Amino acid sequence: MHRLTALALALCLVLTGCAGQAQPSAEPTSTPAPTPTATPAAASQPFALSYDPGATLHPITGTSQVNLDLAPLVYQGLYALDNAFVPQPVLAQSAQVSEDGRVWTITLAQGVTFSDGTPLTAGHVVSSLNTAAASTLYASRLAGVSGVQAGDGQVMITLSVPNGNLPALLDIPIVLEQGSGAPLGTGRYRFADTGEGLELQANGAYADRLPYQSIPLHPTATADERIAAFDSGEVTAVTTDFSSPYALGYSSSYETYDYPTTNLLYVGFRTTGGVCQSAQVRQAFSQVFDRNSVVRSLLSGHGEAACLPIFPRHADYPAAAAEKLDYDVQAAAQLLEGSGFSKGEDGLFYQGGSPVSVKLIVNSDNTARQNIADFLARSLTSLGVQVEVRKLAWEDYNNALLSGQYDLYLGEVRMTADFDPTALLAGNLNYGGYASQQLPTLLGQWKAAQGEARNQAAQALYDLFAQEVPIAPLCFHNESMLVRWGMVTNLIPTRGDPYWNMEAWQHTS
Repeated sequence: MHRLTALALALCLVLTGCAGQAQPSAEPTSTPAPTPTATPAAASQPFALSYDPGATLHPITGTSQVNLDLAPLVYQGLYALDNAFVPQPVLAQSAQVSEDGRVWTITLAQGVTFSDGTPLTAGHVVSSLNTAAASTLYASRLAGVSGVQAGDGQVMITLSVPNGNLPALLDIPIVLEQGSGAPLGTGRYRFADTGEGLELQANGAYADRLPYQSIPLHPTATADERIAAFDSGEVTAVTTDFSSPYALGYSSSYETYDYPTTNLLYVGFRTTGGVCQSAQVRQAFSQVFDRNSVVRSLLSGHGEAACLPIFPRHADYPAAAAEKLDYDVQAAAQLLEGSGFSKGEDGLFYQGGSPVSVKLIVNSDNTARQNIADFLARSLTSLGVQVEVRKLAWEDYNNALLSGQYDLYLGEVRMTADFDPTALLAGNLNYGGYASQQLPTLLGQWKAAQGEARNQAAQALYDLFAQEVPIAPLCFHNESMLVRWGMVTNLIPTRGDPYWNMEAWQHTS
């Protein structure tokens, strides 16, 4: 079980994919995920999960992903995100926004208690959000929060700039601290030490709705130990990222349930020099990337093609703007010709008597990244552009990125769930040096907007994006929940909660 770490929030620039109309393309060689054998689970096999005994179980300050995967079973946030990243109220009953959009007043749900019976108060929410603001995991998403105050059954959150989709950032666990141990939560289970080991025991308020009254937790300190425990049946469910080499270790009989993430794979451009300083060239390159082929063949279907830096099923995704950047080789060639390039008899584009050539850099730590870079290079070559692919170790890749020694780079970033692209387009991840006078205004209008006005603001923002093409998004890759064959049905995992609809699970073993 392995996912990207918090490094992805700032410098996780690792991977990229391709586009998607029904046109001929250089179809990449498929790299399939492991295929399980349909072997029913033993009738006596319990539903069991793993945990890292050497790391804290605290859901806010912890950094062990295997332990954070358990958090949704024990803790709840003000909101939870569904698979279209729409915030659903959980501990929040309702919310009101001030006229200037800077103050959110959230009324808490009534009658909620922690697992020891302590009533939930606004003070608990304020304390948890303040802890999150100082944590590695949540600090960047709460950077726009300038203050949090408790009222009578209400929490007031003040923002430095308006954010009309603030609830999408508030799936942060609300906890009741209890000394040095794991804090208490308001969720379905609580941690319990039985003397023989750690397990999750049903919270009394949920006990009659859960498929399991207890879930054993098996200690696994490393990824190899988790793979071995899953293969042996000591652990019956894990989460993994199939773009990671660790995923290939799972070989037992299992069923796979994908869920979307905010992990964006994209191509970045150096916009301050070389051929990519032309917006028409950048648009042409975006249109030559077959995103669907990358998702289908190089990510084994574990992803969702996207031409914009916002999840395609999100309510704010403007399809008309996305179509301008989608896969269209003929349109790409016309754009290059319109940029002053001419095509020679050898099939190459020329500028001033020299072949058009670009340098594409990729981090070499992962074979999948290199395969995708090679596919992108073949796509550009088929268009008539010469490509040099440089596969660099992380330090060399990062140095080249920071010093502008590239024309294109293959990147990945974990976006926040409100899909704010500011860091990529105008912040610390804007490595290509893109600048626009219109962008700050359009970004601010979209971030502040609510309701129907938000869709209109998104359209204006991404119309500009489609014209300027500061980056070429490729896809959002999925992560996966693996469950031993025949254990349970009706799973609908989400990014924030692999056990999203556990109350509706059908336990079959």
